Amino acid sequence: MTGKDPSERKELIPKESFSEWYDNVLLEAKIADDRYPVKGFTVYTGWGFSVAKRIIAMLEEGLEENGNEPMQFPVVIPEDSFSKEEEHIKGFSSEVFWITHAGENELERRLVLRPTSETAIYPMFKLWIRSHQDLPLKMHQTCNVYRYETKATRPLYRGREFLWNEGHTAHVDYEDAEEEVRAAIKAYREVYDALGLSYLLVKRPVFDKFAGADYSVAFDTWNPDGKVNQIGTVHQLGTNFSKAFELTYEDPQGEQRLCVTTCYGMGFGRTLAAVIAHHGDDHGLVLPPWVAPIQVVIVPILFKGKEGEVLNTRNNFWTSVSYTHLTLPTN
Repeated sequence: MTGKDPSERKELIPKESFSEWYDNVLLEAKIADDRYPVKGFTVYTGWGFSVAKRIIAMLEEGLEENGNEPMQFPVVIPEDSFSKEEEHIKGFSSEVFWITHAGENELERRLVLRPTSETAIYPMFKLWIRSHQDLPLKMHQTCNVYRYETKATRPLYRGREFLWNEGHTAHVDYEDAEEEVRAAIKAYREVYDALGLSYLLVKRPVFDKFAGADYSVAFDTWNPDGKVNQIGTVHQLGTNFSKAFELTYEDPQGEQRLCVTTCYGMGFGRTLAAVIAHHGDDHGLVLPPWVAPIQVVIVPILFKGKEGEVLNTRNNFWTSVSYTHLTLPTN
């Protein structure tokens, strides 16, 4: 962000100068401000968070129709839980924030600020799952996650704290989990399509899959400058985490079997950035009506001697809108 006083701006910044245009839109449209005094931590300001809440509501509605229960897990994960899945911690160990002290007292075991929640959720799944009748178990939560991003940070695109929704599920077998992967992709598509975003659904190469996953698929969109923006991912985890956490269930024959699990996440900051990048123009922010905080703006045009009549008409209109749905003309 430039931090430049908006009153000093004399000319419109063309969208073809995307980086400068984007920073200007975030500040002047009151989307987000990254001048917070900790690098990589961004403040969602009023307009931006209002849009983000509408996107969140769209996704949460779709997930709960899919049977995902809304939950809220703690932000801290004990080191022993985090360390159980070796491939997972290897993938995240350089990115985590560690809590080592409470006041002046050193903690007996370090705590991690969640970079993602598999290692927080599976110990609880183990308590909740006893038999095949407890499956599938599906939940989701909207929360902040923390990763010590070492690359250049960018508001909404790349930060050290970011807002997202993550879903976690456990199933009786691989095929049931595959059905969940398809259901998650469908729920994400419905949100992205409603937002008018262009994207590619891509299976990630092995070197770029989620740590601990059998495979990962990602929704990749792009900016006017040609850079890719990954806005959502869905992961088939197989039994990798179930083995580490001994996440088992009793089948109808009385045998103990490993659960098959999935997880998926949508980054709301990156999704909001994609909406801005795709729909904005040289004049600034443009939003799809489904997420725009204000749907209609009425600008009264006053005529000499008719000022009171025009203003009364406006006030009567807003009074009627407060109690009825606004129906737009069809022709």
